[in-house]
Amino acid sequence: MRICSLLPSATEILYALGLGDQVVGVSHTCDYPAEARSKPVVTHSLREVSHLGSREIDALIQQARANSNPVHWIDGELLRELQPDLIVTQEICQVCAIGSGSVYETAARVLDYQPQIITSRPAGLEDIYQNIRTIGRATDVSKRADELVRSLRSRVEWVKAGLKDIEQPQKVFCIDWLSPLRNTGQWTPELVELAGGVEGLAEKGGQTREVGWQEVLDYQPDYVMVMPCAFDLERGGQEARDHLSSTPEWPALEAVRRSQVYLFDGLIPSRHGPRVVDVLEGLAEAMYPERFPGLTSPGVFQKADF
Repeated sequence: MRICSLLPSATEILYALGLGDQVVGVSHTCDYPAEARSKPVVTHSLREVSHLGSREIDALIQQARANSNPVHWIDGELLRELQPDLIVTQEICQVCAIGSGSVYETAARVLDYQPQIITSRPAGLEDIYQNIRTIGRATDVSKRADELVRSLRSRVEWVKAGLKDIEQPQKVFCIDWLSPLRNTGQWTPELVELAGGVEGLAEKGGQTREVGWQEVLDYQPDYVMVMPCAFDLERGGQEARDHLSSTPEWPALEAVRRSQVYLFDGLIPSRHGPRVVDVLEGLAEAMYPERFPGLTSPGVFQKADF
């Protein structure tokens, strides 16, 4: 089977299912595992943003939305050349990856056949498990998909078992974007809950939103988890130092005074693939290090230095 994955989480799922050799094309943001970077790139961003900060990227996105302009484009000629049997796309975020509408439109225009197209729109862990199974069925590896889901569930249950006697969950604020300040949504508040916390400024399964600093001060989280969407540890750390350290309200947070601020690799929690369980483990280890010492894979999170 010839597969085009147009979002990073699907690429991670495909490789986790042992289907990397069948992936013939990926999106411009598919960078994990490393082997995916050698695949032909089918989608592109209309503007190079790797050198821009949070505020500049947000301004570009807002301008594109105001003018009803796309953020990404598909290389139709390359898609025709690749001749995929299966295309995996999404309907969850037009900023992070190309939308399903553009995929259907481009496929109908450049291909003289109808490939199978899978569209994902997860809001929580169960949806992510179902996406894995859906991709497994479409690629005739249902057994592998079931085994992967069982493995992920087992890791989640292990963390939950280690927190059975927790009476009062930790108050957590997860930062999805730094300028403007935004909270997290979809599956992240659920991960916080499973890790022994509560995300009081976010809605489980809901959308992200802008958050005012007075809201954060009134909430006074016990922990702040900085996980700027699509920024790795180095870039996310620099953005956080630039924006948080200079914010007058930042030193007034109890979490900051207690040094209970953690930086996550934003390339992981923003993706709805198998590594969301790595994020769950990181949250649990950050809040309860005595219960989960060394649980998390290296590079998922670190203590903040800002």
